[in-house]
Amino acid sequence: MLACCLWLPAAAAAQLPVRTDVPVLCYHNIFTDEAHRNNIYFISRNRLNEQLKALADSGYHTILPDQLTAYLTRGIALPPKPIMITFDDTRAAHFHIAAPLLQQYGFKAVFFIMTVAIGKPGYMSATEIKQLNTAGHVIGAHTWDHPYLNPGGKMDWIKQLRQPKQTLEQITGKPVEYFAYPFGEWNDVIIRELAAAGYKAAFQLSGSASPGKPLYTIRRIMPDGNWTGPVLQAQLKRVFARKAS
Repeated sequence: MLACCLWLPAAAAAQLPVRTDVPVLCYHNIFTDEAHRNNIYFISRNRLNEQLKALADSGYHTILPDQLTAYLTRGIALPPKPIMITFDDTRAAHFHIAAPLLQQYGFKAVFFIMTVAIGKPGYMSATEIKQLNTAGHVIGAHTWDHPYLNPGGKMDWIKQLRQPKQTLEQITGKPVEYFAYPFGEWNDVIIRELAAAGYKAAFQLSGSASPGKPLYTIRRIMPDGNWTGPVLQAQLKRVFARKAS
């Protein structure tokens, strides 16, 4: 019954109205050594702070996945200048660096967890993941071990989709209903498996959302570690420019 409700056939998906784009950011590695190289996968603490401050000063309000899916499916109103902030890969710096910065600006975020990494050096512990969730952040799944989800090969969907969901639900005590694709790559096979496993929506990377599968191809961009606050804002306006029709 759940999978039936979550999986939207092409005809049903096509009936969803076109909504104004909501910006979604995706961060990965955060470091404190300013000599470290900045790029789309690495950002310094100071630059992350600069980007978050620019968003706060410009009046952005963070939203969470339940709000976004309610907006996309039912048109439930969002706060002014909505934005979603996400972090992939379970890095310990997400807890020790990103979370305090988010709190400083009154922001909430989504943390997509690769469950094989939990408790390993350089990664978050189960206790830290629980604390993030208790603080009002959302915990989502990012597979067991970050494989390429190739539809042409054999894939253990229980290991990669269902067991991570169960593990994270045991840690948080709450439903885990959102997923981020490793490398941002998606296909029809995995979307069907996600719906069957009970995920309500999924997040990719730079590509536009698929008109036939909008809830399972939500677009994110990775802010470059070299972007200043004004550059980030300009990129948001450029990439997420679609208006409701």
